[in-house]
Amino acid sequence: MLLTRASQYTVQALIYLARQPPGHRVMVREMADALHLPANYLAKLIQPPTRAGWLITLRGRNGGVCLKPGAESLTLFDILRLTDRHRDNEECLLGFKVCEDATACVLHCQWKPIKQELSEGLGGHSLATLANAALPAWLNGGDGP
Repeated sequence: MLLTRASQYTVQALIYLARQPPGHRVMVREMADALHLPANYLAKLIQPPTRAGWLITLRGRNGGVCLKPGAESLTLFDILRLTDRHRDNEECLLGFKVCEDATACVLHCQWKPIKQELSEGLGGHSLATLANAALPAWLNGGDGP
């Protein structure tokens, strides 16, 4: 599965926020600069995680965004399900609207176990795990990906 650019940027932003001290708010522009992302686009991308209750955002001079306590336990699969609106078992590889066991496309039987394995694999990586792993220098202000 290839991730959309929006998903990639959202994951990068959430990892960046998870690496901050608890409750430390970061301005979107500061985060965008650190990640080498367009600030306006990043501002739009953090809206769904905010609506989902994963982030706390405050406007104004002392504003910014930070992870809500407990959000570090979110998995990569949770994030992708929100950002790409993955429909887990309902999504057809070929894009057909109806693709279930009873009305399967030609690739359904081969794709179904791969999707299950992928879901389980992505579900095994929490935001905290990703933030604590050895990460590229771009999360510490180095060159972007």
